[in-house]
Amino acid sequence: MTASRAAVAGQEPDLIARREGAAGVIRLNRPKTINAVTLEMFRDIDKALDEFESDPAVGLILLEGAGDRGLCAGGDIRALYESSKVKGDLGKILWREEYILNARIAKFPKPYVAFMDGIVMGGGVGLSAHGRHRVVTERTKLAMPEVGLGFFPDVGGTWLLSRSPGEIGTYFGLTGQTMNGPDAIYARFADAVVPSSKLAALREALLDLRAGVNSADVKSAIDGLATGEMSGPVAALQPRIDAWFAHDRMQAGAGISRRAGSICQRRFSRRRARGGHRQGPQPALVAAADRGGHA
Repeated sequence: MTASRAAVAGQEPDLIARREGAAGVIRLNRPKTINAVTLEMFRDIDKALDEFESDPAVGLILLEGAGDRGLCAGGDIRALYESSKVKGDLGKILWREEYILNARIAKFPKPYVAFMDGIVMGGGVGLSAHGRHRVVTERTKLAMPEVGLGFFPDVGGTWLLSRSPGEIGTYFGLTGQTMNGPDAIYARFADAVVPSSKLAALREALLDLRAGVNSADVKSAIDGLATGEMSGPVAALQPRIDAWFAHDRMQAGAGISRRAGSICQRRFSRRRARGGHRQGPQPALVAAADRGGHA
């Protein structure tokens, strides 16, 4: 629900944007859907960034999600499905505007902080992982489930994956597996682990910063409450992952990937080990090509 419609109905809008202290706070406010993002919400975020960028009283941006289930489960799939049934063009419009917004976040001139607590998937990755200060917790579950649905890693995902160490990006890009907080840091999708119990304290510390705050000041505030964790379970598997996925062509690694899945069953669930086989070949080829390999 847009802000104007919400005001008429006496309800809170789907996106809340306001200045609190030195921060321009952007809150995704659809907790019943784990803050699934609509086209109107993307547009409202863009408008909020316009206002916050020009407001000298705003020193940083803080992205957060309402409720306790997660920052964002992705885009509003139901709206996209309903549009497709009547041959609408919502998908084309939404993805174009979403990708432009992701690029803007990556280049935003003021420090951009994202609280990536709980579920962070699809469009939620695009709104957070391109920011300058990305905070995960022990509850973080970050993934690109679109890979399992026959789509390539979305919202600039291949750009992020290409900067992961070794073949870690290839692994996540081809399987769509879930990262925990330390995994996300190791894969370079996040910057610091802060216990979820300390997010409220971190929020207050950020709001208390001065208007002319710089990235070093923001980083210092985050580091003061961070655990210092830099790698998760996937780091221990990197030697194997590098061997399994170090192929110039997708077809060459198919057999090894299947064997890798069976070896990993003790470490990961059977569902995770089989994850790469649910997707069609074309998105896998796109993901591999964007990682620097060949189809």
